[in-house]
Amino acid sequence: MPRAGIKYGSIAKPDYTALRQEAEQAAMAALGLERPEDAVGKVRPDDLVVKAADAVRQADAELALHQDERDAALTSLWFYDPRYGLVESSGLGTMAYRDAIAKRVYGDKKHKLPAAESNEELARVGRELGVTQLEDAEEKLLESAPITFQARIRRSIALRYMQEAVFALGRPPYNWKPEKIAEHAGVTRKLVYKHRDTAAKRHGM
Repeated sequence: MPRAGIKYGSIAKPDYTALRQEAEQAAMAALGLERPEDAVGKVRPDDLVVKAADAVRQADAELALHQDERDAALTSLWFYDPRYGLVESSGLGTMAYRDAIAKRVYGDKKHKLPAAESNEELARVGRELGVTQLEDAEEKLLESAPITFQARIRRSIALRYMQEAVFALGRPPYNWKPEKIAEHAGVTRKLVYKHRDTAAKRHGM
């Protein structure tokens, strides 16, 4: 939301609708699924849980690689070069956008962002807080934000199918113990319990 007294430039907005569709298709392909209903009878849960775990790890790796760059660029623009539509360009919701900046600056995503009545004052506050000003902040944001956006979409989809696969493997006709599922998927037993419980709640159990 624009702040009174602050002058804003403009910034491009990636086509996040198209990026979402692309990410959803990529997620399903990585899981060996063409349609959501394929998971019910066409894909074995012991195969699905491995593919889903791999997809989650891949998404986590991309987030670890690009999220910091996104947040650094986003924070630099917020303090030193404000733009209209920065929230939309970041690929984040309003709260997540503010959380990302606050965590970058204060180490606490719930910390209130500073107020300022001019661009000069905002830049001064940024310098006092030790915020790095990036000359190529816009370019870095527009490169990293779509990558992290798609990684989050793919992770969300893979995680849901992993939960369902874990749930299915623990029930007839498989009756796998959590230890076996964990070893098979390459995850911790604690994570298996968490996924099983989440899926069970989804199924009203």
